[in-house]
Amino acid sequence: MPTCEICGSNQTEFFHKIENYSYYQCHNCTALFLHPRPPLQILTKYYRSDFEYTAGEANEEQNRLRAGKILAKLKEFNSRGRKLLDIGSGFGYFLDEANNLNFRVSGVEPAKKIYKTAINLRLKTKVKNLSFEKYYERYKSQTFDFITLTHLIEHIPYPHDFITKVLDLLNPGGILYIETPNLNSRLFKAEKTNYTFLTPPDHIWLFSLASLKFLFKKIKRVEILRASSYSQPEHLMGILKTKLKNTGHGSKNNSNRPSTPSLPMSGYRRGFQNVKYLFFDKLLAPLFTPWLNIGGYGSILELYIRKS
Repeated sequence: MPTCEICGSNQTEFFHKIENYSYYQCHNCTALFLHPRPPLQILTKYYRSDFEYTAGEANEEQNRLRAGKILAKLKEFNSRGRKLLDIGSGFGYFLDEANNLNFRVSGVEPAKKIYKTAINLRLKTKVKNLSFEKYYERYKSQTFDFITLTHLIEHIPYPHDFITKVLDLLNPGGILYIETPNLNSRLFKAEKTNYTFLTPPDHIWLFSLASLKFLFKKIKRVEILRASSYSQPEHLMGILKTKLKNTGHGSKNNSNRPSTPSLPMSGYRRGFQNVKYLFFDKLLAPLFTPWLNIGGYGSILELYIRKS
């Protein structure tokens, strides 16, 4: 069995295979990881040409609201800070919100298709279309008061080396923000091998709070100021769909029923679907989603970390 690079344990076991990619899980720190890891040249080519993130573009309003909350918390932890670097800046919504709040912003986005959207948001001179490794080589003399890694660390082949370099760019007293899928979540416990965030080759690692603490324990020059979790309504929907499937609705228990041809949806059925969407997805799901977060079991982890 492969050794876990987060905690150094060899107590790992095979978890699941998706196409040609195999995930293993560490029993010591709980991290999930791809083994063998995709070669760096394959990953570089993937992000330069193939990688897309349609969900990020579709959820612009939601992402901008999240950005406002994160930026307020960053200022709370470092009120004098102004310079912000967003690594993996995606479509630029977070940087755009930070720019509007008078942060001095910079960004790095390796995916070419996504980077083009950031250009359209008045960020052309502020976002570099580079891998972080190349950015670090060229601009490591520049330092920042805030560095944000939103849904990025799970993409990184060597997290320890990466975080070490990121901290080189952070001023003493500066704040590092990390947001990543939470392996110790109700969503993962429900979906298991069908986990929403099990998406190779881009998601090389999946972390719990315990595994991230192992990672930062090795690095040392940091203090975790705040660790929490949150969920979105679609995560609740994912859990409910899994539960329904496991209780027999649409599962193999119904496999002996004769199949019937699908029929065009009538006006009545469309109306019912619209009412269902408005009532459940728009009203009930947001109302009950906070329940997922109780006890730190929300779908997404977020950490605010201070460099000493």
